[in-house]
Parts: sequence; C-alpha cells; structure tokens
Amino acid sequence: MTEAAGGGRLIGVGTGPGDPELLTLKAVKALAAADVVAHFAKAGRAGNARRTVEGFLRPGAVELPLLYPVTTEIPWRDARYAEAVGGFYAAAAAAVEAHLAAGRTVAVLSEGDPLFYGSYMHLHVRLAPRWPAEVIPGVTAMSGCWSQAGLPLV
Repeated sequence: MTEAAGGGRLIGVGTGPGDPELLTLKAVKALAAADVVAHFAKAGRAGNARRTVEGFLRPGAVELPLLYPVTTEIPWRDARYAEAVGGFYAAAAAAVEAHLAAGRTVAVLSEGDPLFYGSYMHLHVRLAPRWPAEVIPGVTAMSGCWSQAGLPLV
C-alpha cells in the first residue's frame, strides 16, 4: 500500500452473518467514524449487510449503494455474467475511489468476512495498492451456523 494524495482511507467492514449483536467493536467504531458507507445490494433492496448495521452509522454519513447489475438472472458460467460483473466491480471501485480522492474515509460493508467470498475483496485488490486500506474481520456465516447449532467443527 502506498500513501495516496488526498488522505482518503478504505476500510472493508465485516458485518457477520446478519445479527447486529455479532458485529465486532472494531466494526462499530469504524462505522461511527466513516464519512461514506458503501454497501452491495440487489437493485431495489437494501442488502443484508446494510440492514445489519442499521443504527450504527454516523449521522450525516453518505451512503453509497453498489447495486449488482445481475444476481441470478444470468448463469454465472455465461460470458455475459462475467462481463456484467467485471464491469460492475470496476465501476464500483471508481465510485469508491472518487470519495477516497476527496479525502474521505470509506467503509465498505461486507456480509460475513470481507475477504471470505465477500464482494469487498474485488474492491480491495483494485484500491488497496493505491490507498491506505484496513480490513476488519467479521464472523462468517459458516461459523455463525455451527455456533448456533452448538456443533463443534473439529
């Protein structure tokens, strides 16, 4: 990571499996301090990560919905899916980067953990080489499931 001009900072925030009580203290502190909160969602919906953090955002924080162009409408093996999603992540990174360039701290919400099958990872690989970046881990859905069920993993 290199320091970029403008002072912006990128934070990938894991929101866990959907229970606001499973947010980490570090995630709550990051949300309370973020200038911009970006969140992934299907068009017309808020998204699970955004619903999970309801009530934890700083008053006046700018919300940046990142709306997927497709979800299940096109099979993921179809070349049109890869093209649509690849273009989406490039555009989402550009939208986030505009805020970073303006010197803002941008928290990007991610269901579960940001780097465990999280959409945030697609922004991280594009932006972290140029901007100060931090990843705040979240409880994964899998660990939430085995904990809820009371079943040891190993």
